[in-house]
Amino acid sequence: MLLTLLKTGLTLSILWAVLALAVQVARARAGGQRDYSRRAGDPVRGMVYSFTAAMLPAHKETIRHHPLETSVGVVMHVGVLLCILGICLLIAWPAGGHRLLLAMRPVVVAAFLAGLALFVRRSASRTLRAISAPDDFLANLATCALLAFAFLSPVNAQCEAALLSYTILFFLYVPLGKLRHAVFFFAARADYGRRLGYRGVYPPARAEAE
Repeated sequence: MLLTLLKTGLTLSILWAVLALAVQVARARAGGQRDYSRRAGDPVRGMVYSFTAAMLPAHKETIRHHPLETSVGVVMHVGVLLCILGICLLIAWPAGGHRLLLAMRPVVVAAFLAGLALFVRRSASRTLRAISAPDDFLANLATCALLAFAFLSPVNAQCEAALLSYTILFFLYVPLGKLRHAVFFFAARADYGRRLGYRGVYPPARAEAE
């Protein structure tokens, strides 16, 4: 009975997050200025380039200059994505969700350690602390906590209930803080590529020649 109630609550919290983020993205797009430049390229090709070649180390300085930090971040994000997938499966297909959460425990541990390493790095670096808001630390800890609960979930029903309870709070928080970047990264990247594609900047002429 408790697990059923928690799954209902989790479903509602996910709907809240989806609707709130959809409204935020819609408002952000409506707030953009109209592009009055003459069309010189293809917006769709610009978006494709923005999510592919433009993300490679050769074209992205943050990745090229910080390969270790980038790799750690990728590990954390992959673990969180699989974790959320497993939690969502607990609602629609409990047996599949349990199997996935159990099978991906090594990935969850790696993602947790990666998230912890990023938190320590942010806390220890004077430069990063200076440009960080409290929400940066909260988002990091909230993500690590989700991974910890996901790791413990396959142990027994009490751990599963704790995971579902925490995930309800997690999704309630997502549209209100930094974690909304999970959606806005793609929305902003797509809009950026679309605009530069419209102006004929993306893909660059050199990339076209290659």
